[in-house]
Amino acid sequence: MKKKNVLVVATLVFLPGVFVYFLLFTTPGSTFLVKSIISKYTQPNRMDIEKGMGSLSRSLVLQDIEIADPKFLPTGSILKIQKLKLYFTSFNLVGLHVKIDNGRLQLPRSGLVLFYGTLQNNILDFNLYARRANLAEIPRLEKISGRVVEIDIYAKGRLSQPRFSGTCQIAELLHEGFSLSDCPLSFNVQLESFKKEPELYGSVISERGEISGPKTAIVQMKESRISFFGVLKKAALNLKGASVVDGIKIKAELKGTLEQPELKLVSEPPLPQERLLVMLMTNKGWRGAEDIFSKEKLSPDLVRDFIDYFVFSGSGNKIAQSFGITGFSLTLDEQKKGLGIKKEITEKIDATYAIEQSQTKGEPPTTTQRIGTELKVTEGISVGAEKELKQEAQTDTAQQPPDDKVILKIRKEF
Repeated sequence: MKKKNVLVVATLVFLPGVFVYFLLFTTPGSTFLVKSIISKYTQPNRMDIEKGMGSLSRSLVLQDIEIADPKFLPTGSILKIQKLKLYFTSFNLVGLHVKIDNGRLQLPRSGLVLFYGTLQNNILDFNLYARRANLAEIPRLEKISGRVVEIDIYAKGRLSQPRFSGTCQIAELLHEGFSLSDCPLSFNVQLESFKKEPELYGSVISERGEISGPKTAIVQMKESRISFFGVLKKAALNLKGASVVDGIKIKAELKGTLEQPELKLVSEPPLPQERLLVMLMTNKGWRGAEDIFSKEKLSPDLVRDFIDYFVFSGSGNKIAQSFGITGFSLTLDEQKKGLGIKKEITEKIDATYAIEQSQTKGEPPTTTQRIGTELKVTEGISVGAEKELKQEAQTDTAQQPPDDKVILKIRKEF
């Protein structure tokens, strides 16, 4: 009975030992172990390893690895590595040494991505290059479309504190009406991922670029920089740009932080910053509406809402509240196009301004400006006056008199 128990114990000890020996000291076992680990994290439809040499106990070399459709990449992606070398100097991640030669990633709608590098003693030294990449194929960027070209990235440093440096050019980036194009970038940033909240240090520099939003003016970006000092929302902004709206040259400087942005707008000829802000938002000059806008400094809340409106297609609610604007009106048809704005002067008085261009077939265009005021008498009744200014092209036709009005408005809900 005792001999039987000893035999059972010996078998239980011997078999795991044999299995460990198979995994760490033989080529088939080490190849099987590495393939199983890679498959667990990538979950591919298929993974093939053409040839293996050596073992994990010393040095394992795997040749011609092909991974089809890994879970974190678009369907149809193929990852290939010509040569992968692994060995351990100690039995932990710090002791893991990895060397990749001639890595290639083929994405369905992007160019070939080439990469190579090493991981030794927890220190990264990798390089990645691609002639072009479709942004929609990058994980977590599905809502963004466009192309980035001439991507050259180096990743170096500790695995928990990698430093990324390199260059790329945004050929086109589109997001809900926002557009950025022809924007070369250079960057040198360090990510500290071991903290509770990841922190970023370094800077991103742009030489130029063209920016526009839905119905906004086009801004030509000058050399600009974003600097990171840890928490992302405290990143320091130093962005510069220029635009021309209705013949007026506008220069813009966005400084401060993402939390407290500071926007400075100057123009030639000089105009109030509020008017320049609305001009950039609407791509219209708003001539004749000078009195609606003040000359106060733009607040951080207002600047944040402007960025949200311009870049992220936001509603612009804070802008409307700050200016006392109760709404914009837009007219677009075959014979007329126009834009209007209403601003609250006091609790009971609104100022209105509208410009409209109309043209009948065979006749020159007519531009009409309307400036008015509206007095709220009661909750449902208001009285308004409107002055009309017409400007017609020179013709032999008699000028039409302006249509000045006094208006009584009654609002009734049924």
